Amino acid sequence: MIVVRQSESPWDTFTKIYDCDLAGPLAVVAHRARPSQLFGVRTIRHKDIDQLLHLFESLQHPNVLSALEAYVYDKSLYIFHSDICISLDEIITCDADLDEIQLAAILAQILDGLLYLTERNTQHPCLSSQNILCTSEGEVKIARLEECKEVQADKIGQYSKELEVITMELMQVYKKGGSNAELDNTERWDGSDALEFLLSVVSEAPIQKLREHPLFTNNQWLKGHLQGLVSYASRFAFTFCDYADA
Repeated sequence: MIVVRQSESPWDTFTKIYDCDLAGPLAVVAHRARPSQLFGVRTIRHKDIDQLLHLFESLQHPNVLSALEAYVYDKSLYIFHSDICISLDEIITCDADLDEIQLAAILAQILDGLLYLTERNTQHPCLSSQNILCTSEGEVKIARLEECKEVQADKIGQYSKELEVITMELMQVYKKGGSNAELDNTERWDGSDALEFLLSVVSEAPIQKLREHPLFTNNQWLKGHLQGLVSYASRFAFTFCDYADA
């Protein structure tokens, strides 16, 4: 359960440090009286607040961006998260080449998050590298939960197209002329579990089957395998930020 504070402004308790774009607009804040920790705050307007509160209260998993606290104030919902380092998009656009164990660490956590959402009959309509975040500890989290919808179990898709795009971005592999089968720039992955995994994604294998792929069973990945990569990408990337005025 998250703590929900009704009719109380978060700005009476927290002060904004800066604004940035991280899976959508995000304010990074600190406690006014005891500034020992940073938090990310997402402001949500023009949505059903009660429905969103129910959604955030029900979704708690290491691989989704769960809420820590919520404020309901002035027709807006303020969702507090722990401070998150970067998006997957920033890892993709930096000049580091991922190895197979780093790829496994990222994709396994994405699949674990998707399996959890599926078990909760929750569909994520905008899964992308921009909406998947990585912490400095190497934990991968699916964000933009405010866009999720509760649906019937038989209506939940397998995210085949989204996973195909994300996997190809991470591997820096491309389709030949828009083909669904022929891939380009695969030389460094030839004969690898990673390439076989991508082909399984292209063939629209279900999420559970993908999670059991040799890419994950043959690679003893840990979150820690991503720590150096996240640190490097966070320094390489140019993220638009506005430092708050005093």
